[in-house]
Parts: sequence; C-alpha cells; structure tokens
Amino acid sequence: MIISILAAIIIGIGSGYLWLTIEARPVLDNVLMAALAFMVFVAGIEIGGNRHIIKKIWHPRGIALLIAIPSAVTLGSLLGGGMAGFLAGMGVRDAVLVSAGLGWYSLSSVVISTMYSVEVGTVAFLANAMRETISFVLIPLVARRNKVMSVGIGGASTMDSTLPVVIKYTDLHTGILGFVNGLVLTLIVPFLLNFLLP
Repeated sequence: MIISILAAIIIGIGSGYLWLTIEARPVLDNVLMAALAFMVFVAGIEIGGNRHIIKKIWHPRGIALLIAIPSAVTLGSLLGGGMAGFLAGMGVRDAVLVSAGLGWYSLSSVVISTMYSVEVGTVAFLANAMRETISFVLIPLVARRNKVMSVGIGGASTMDSTLPVVIKYTDLHTGILGFVNGLVLTLIVPFLLNFLLP
C-alpha cells in the first residue's frame, strides 16, 4: 500500500506538471470535492457497519479512554504542528492548519487547497500522508512499551488503514480503541478545519 501511495503521488505530480493548465483548476476542484464526498459517504457506511464495536467498550474506563485519546491526539497534533512550523520557518497559523488534518490527508489537502491556499494544501497532503506512512513503522515500536499510546500515532487513520497494524501489534481491545479514536478524529477534522480557516 505504501508503494501504491508513493506511485500515485509521483504520477499525479508528473501529470499535473505536464498536462494541467491553470484554466482547468476549477474543474479539478469540482472533481476533488466530488471524490471527497464519495469517500466520506463510504466512511459513513463503514462506521455504520461496525456499530457493534462501540458496545464492547461501553464502561467507565473505556469511556474515559475514548475521551482522553482523541483529545490528547488533537492537542498534541496542533501543538506539535505549530512548533514544527515555527522551526521550519512556516507561519504558525498555516502549520497548525496543516496539522489539523490529524492524518486525514485526502480531506485536509482538498479543503485547504480549495478554500485557502494550494501551497498550504500541498503541505497538508504531504504531512498527513507522511504521518500515515510513518505510522506503519512507529506503531509496532511504540506498542512494545505502551499499547494505548500506539493508538495516537496514526491519528484519524486508526479507523481504517492503520487499524490492522494496531490490532496486530497490540490486541483486539486496543484495536477497538483505535477504531473509535479514528472515528472521533474523522468527525472532528471538518469542524477543526472550518474553525481554523481564515
């Protein structure tokens, strides 16, 4: 999957460089928003199909973790993004906006590119795609020390692409926490982006 993601990025950059003109950008924006709407629809179907998972963690400690993990991931992502942006010479506001994607690169990049800046949207895509890719390496390493902490690394991707990695290197209970963490973050991202966009 990592190879296919990298190949798609390279092919997309090459195709855009060779064939896309500035006049075609409004059409591309419409295509991207339609594709995004379809992906959100499919994510909704996936969430609805896994409703039994929520019942398995409905106890006081589970509920506390369900609140604490997404809250810590959101706060840590925004603070970390702001500090990284400052160190890299990027505007702190733009860096926080990039990190507000919480690992959901397809949504954050399209929304930021369409509603704010193509440059910042491109950084959002690369940063959040890299977060997901690096998660495949870091989750097994962090899980050796702390299973619950490994859930936060992938951000919103723990609901789908990095969930199998979380389950493989932790256990089913932690995997359930990962799924719900990804679900909550996926629901937060659109509101967070809307709040932070100028």
